[in-house]
Amino acid sequence: MPTITVGSSRIQYRVAGTGPALMLVHGVGKGGEAAFGHLVDQFTRRNTVILPDLSGSEAAEDDGSALTMEQLADEVAAVIEHSGLGPVDLLGFSLGGAVVTATAALHPDKVRRLIPVGGLVQADRYMENLIGLTLSQKHDPVAFGRVLTTTAFSPRFINSLDSLEEIDSMGAQLSPSTGRIRQLELLVRTDIRDLVGKVQADTLVLACNPDAAVPTHHSRELHEGISNSSYVEFDSGHMVLVEQPEEFVRVVNEFIHKP
Repeated sequence: MPTITVGSSRIQYRVAGTGPALMLVHGVGKGGEAAFGHLVDQFTRRNTVILPDLSGSEAAEDDGSALTMEQLADEVAAVIEHSGLGPVDLLGFSLGGAVVTATAALHPDKVRRLIPVGGLVQADRYMENLIGLTLSQKHDPVAFGRVLTTTAFSPRFINSLDSLEEIDSMGAQLSPSTGRIRQLELLVRTDIRDLVGKVQADTLVLACNPDAAVPTHHSRELHEGISNSSYVEFDSGHMVLVEQPEEFVRVVNEFIHKP
């Protein structure tokens, strides 16, 4: 896979498919493949998919310092530039929703259409409390994963699973690595109020309801802050990528392939 240096970071990315370029930007987690890997085959039927692993992910290499929104936005822009496929349709999930919004504001020439999913403009007291609880369990990987899965998935989805062991297996994908902790620390510091109004790209804000990880009102605030935006709300927990994958792909493709 191509690897580039951006500041003190070594970032890799994967390209698959043919058609208009669609970059998928992960949030808190192992990286692009862990977040979107199960959707790539569906998206590549109509798109060239770019899947980066940003700083804080398992595959990225950096100096271990605190992550910043501008740093991750610069990494996204650098991958677009290096791929030679820009401007791209840019989709970001959760923390990635704020990252891609910042990218569209800071690097408008790199973005054709913008899709923040379960994103936010600014973390609030609820999220400070939730992330504080999560980080307090970093010494216990099982408890750490259970906090994250409890808030990431809807009660309906969790109750559809066969066992607590299955839930714990999903939680193990969100182990308390150093990178994960840095991602969570950035999430709770998120504040792009000075950037959101600068977004010029045609934007579709996708929200989840009920969302106990990044509550729905954050997506509504993002929509209100971007003048050229529309809004769609899924009946899903935060992990709409897993809870409603087919409907998610359909809605995204309808937006990016509209005339």
